[in-house]
Amino acid sequence: MNLKNIFFNAFNLFIEKQVNIENIKHTLKKIQPLDVGYNLIRLGEDSDGGYLVPDDFKGIKFCYSAGVGYVTKFENDLFQKYNIKSYMIDSNAIPSELLPPNANFINKHLSIQENENSMSINNFLNNKDEIIFKMDIEGDEYINLINLNEDKFQKIRIMILELHDLRNLRSVFFYKIFDQVISRLSKYFYFCHLHPNNTSKLTKIAEFSIPDMLELTLINKQRVKFTNSNFLSIPHKLDKKVNPTEEDIFLDEKIFK
Repeated sequence: MNLKNIFFNAFNLFIEKQVNIENIKHTLKKIQPLDVGYNLIRLGEDSDGGYLVPDDFKGIKFCYSAGVGYVTKFENDLFQKYNIKSYMIDSNAIPSELLPPNANFINKHLSIQENENSMSINNFLNNKDEIIFKMDIEGDEYINLINLNEDKFQKIRIMILELHDLRNLRSVFFYKIFDQVISRLSKYFYFCHLHPNNTSKLTKIAEFSIPDMLELTLINKQRVKFTNSNFLSIPHKLDKKVNPTEEDIFLDEKIFK
């Protein structure tokens, strides 16, 4: 971060034309987690790499994970507990001993291009069955979700997604992209879990404190038969800090009022 950015952040200033805070609230309210009728269970680590997901795995054979890193307990849990095979993609060469049994690993990154180093999200999610899709690709999630074909959305039963760079919601350009992505996701999914990543910082946008990174879990609307539309309390009882040594952070509860 350069000195200009440090100065503007310190005084809650922004060099571009800022987005109306009511518009930001309107978009963020769409990700408020709902009670979708399934218990949430925790799979993966008790820190980074652990996620809360709805207990709805019957008939699921495959998980597709984009952005694996060296934390693979989530995929290993899926295989050991539910016999779900993982297809995994990462620009880093992940040691084979970290991969779950029978996993298919692709040493590339997701992109809108196809070349020796990258693969399109539509070619990666090449399955006719319902799948689990987990994505943590350091800010590239927006362009990939915008480019994901409609028929691919319909085949994703459960999505685990980390959203990055929310500090830029002040920017008109970023906000428009963010809003389009959230609106597109809302067409096919209900949001059922939200957890800030405490390795990120809080940014003051107007009167609200916004985490820079959010972990979200979504479930396909076709899997949900609402008996009510209650919102879940945040944080969830199964939530754990991504970095156990750092103080936890939270999305400002006033956003959802």
